[in-house]
Amino acid sequence: MVLFPRTPRATRLPGDVVSRMERFGRFEFDPVGTDIDASDVWGELQAPYLPFAQSDPQGFARALADAVLPAGGFALFGAARTVWNLVGSDFTSPAYDAVRMAALEFFRANGVPSNRLSAADWQFWQQNSAEPWLVGRPRPTPEEVRIPALAPGELRQLARITEASDSNVVYVTAAPEGRFVTVVDAPTSDTDPTRARFEWTSADTLHDLYTRIGEVFQTPVHWVADELRPFIPLPPSRL
Repeated sequence: MVLFPRTPRATRLPGDVVSRMERFGRFEFDPVGTDIDASDVWGELQAPYLPFAQSDPQGFARALADAVLPAGGFALFGAARTVWNLVGSDFTSPAYDAVRMAALEFFRANGVPSNRLSAADWQFWQQNSAEPWLVGRPRPTPEEVRIPALAPGELRQLARITEASDSNVVYVTAAPEGRFVTVVDAPTSDTDPTRARFEWTSADTLHDLYTRIGEVFQTPVHWVADELRPFIPLPPSRL
């Protein structure tokens, strides 16, 4: 089924375009979690489309839409990111916008939190949909949850972001002035694995601090302390 009128240049897309877009979409969504070598991405999944994209952007967008809209899934996101990369961030067309919205709907249907979207994709969603992204459980009241008091000088672990051995780890402690602060233990930089600690955010009460952490996480990270879990509004993403 052809969803958008074809042009002669539509035949320039290879027969395996859907599988290539699916691979590229997975890489763009989670480059660390895929088995795709980053050094192969441009040559295998982007460069072959560059002549078509630059010579006929509208035809290229229509051809991609015809290929990936029936397929769905990560191919949608791969196609949307391919147009963005090869044609330009300011490009727009009915076909491209349809693919981009379908990709966002795919993420939304699978519980991907808004903090996993780029700023541009989030703005596109807000401008083109009246639906909320995801609706999580309400913030718990102080009467509904009990947070154990911190002992003097205690540094309590609240979360471990990933299962990797060098994962960032989040702690909470009491500041001298009576506020509560989160402390992140993390590698110094991408090239320096030495661990360092820095303050992240603070609040007057543990309840307010945990609420802020939950709003940032949106979904559970690799490990979450039981006392923090009620403050995370959404279930784990299915992707």
